[in-house]
Amino acid sequence: MKKLFSIAVILLAFVVQSYAQNAYYLFEEGAELTIANTDAKGKHTGYSTLTVKEVTGSRSNCTVKYESMVYDKKMTPMLASPVIQEFTVRNDVVTFDPQSMAGQLMAGMQVSVEGTPFSLPSSAKVGDTFPDYNIVMNIAGMKTTSSVTGQQVVAVETLDVDGRSIECVVVEQTTSTKVLGMNQSGRQKTWYGKGYGSVKMETYNAKGKLVSGNILVGVKGM
Repeated sequence: MKKLFSIAVILLAFVVQSYAQNAYYLFEEGAELTIANTDAKGKHTGYSTLTVKEVTGSRSNCTVKYESMVYDKKMTPMLASPVIQEFTVRNDVVTFDPQSMAGQLMAGMQVSVEGTPFSLPSSAKVGDTFPDYNIVMNIAGMKTTSSVTGQQVVAVETLDVDGRSIECVVVEQTTSTKVLGMNQSGRQKTWYGKGYGSVKMETYNAKGKLVSGNILVGVKGM
């Protein structure tokens, strides 16, 4: 159950971030990103990889197929096989189906979205705000609900990652998650880079203390 819960939390975070796409998604065929999960002290506690397997069409109108894998801190896979996911882009609008990804992880898992999922336009600037939405997951009877509110672009910053400089827009939001009857709330700050997606994320508790995060640590094929 502990492993199931860990995978559910990782997947939920991945789904939430994956909606923030448009110009901010990984597009280049053959590219691979390695993301490190971190604790409050910045220590790596696990990893995930995202690899683009196939791209059909142009950036504004295309289908992208990629695979992802989740690892523990020793780089031991937590899933039996990589998760294959596909999304489409039509006139710069991304359609991402978390249900198809969830179905590969575990039979009986259900994912639904209530409201308008977050979509970050290429023209995003400081001060822009975005609608609230909810993501509901049901895994073997374990219901997880995440509410995302108060989304706003608060800054533009450049991060140095694996020998390259990536200009990012910084988005802050409030996230409230309910898992197994337990409620957790806090703030998230995410750095989005064009052509990369989420480059860095920090999660703070209700008291404003940094509790966890993740950061892009490796880039191949681009």
